[in-house]
Amino acid sequence: MTTFNAHTFAGAKRMTSVDTTRFGPLEIADGDIITFTQPILGFPERRRFVPVPGPPDSFLTWLQSTEDGSLAFLMMDPRAVVPGYRVNISAHDLTELAAQSSDELAIYTLVASGSEPDAIRTNLRAPIVINPRQRLAKQSVLESSAYPIRHHLPSSAVTRQEEATHVGSDA
Repeated sequence: MTTFNAHTFAGAKRMTSVDTTRFGPLEIADGDIITFTQPILGFPERRRFVPVPGPPDSFLTWLQSTEDGSLAFLMMDPRAVVPGYRVNISAHDLTELAAQSSDELAIYTLVASGSEPDAIRTNLRAPIVINPRQRLAKQSVLESSAYPIRHHLPSSAVTRQEEATHVGSDA
């Protein structure tokens, strides 16, 4: 005999609760969780994240772990500071992310900071590539790229975003 609950019916959303250090408790619909096909470099145990919007009119987004409430990365649209930024996605990566073309993918880069405001930087050589439709992602290391690992953000970009983001050195 099959038993039914609220999650059995079409349209019902399962929720996950995460107590985070940055945002407090979050209730996340399971359909909003992004699963990394390979972990983010340096974080082999964490593969499930949810995007949390940055401030309004911002090119910043948080990537909060659903497995560790203290782990969140700050991401940005790299084209906000490098207009011609392009990532060549391999056929293997497209398959891994269940995408037919790179047009289906969103590209972000991780943001980190030091103790000085001019030390805020983004890693252009290892972007986060997300298939929003399939909720799959990976960090793609661009082996033969001229993009730097530490691209310092212009002070104008830092000033626009600084107050609302509180960029931390662990981001």
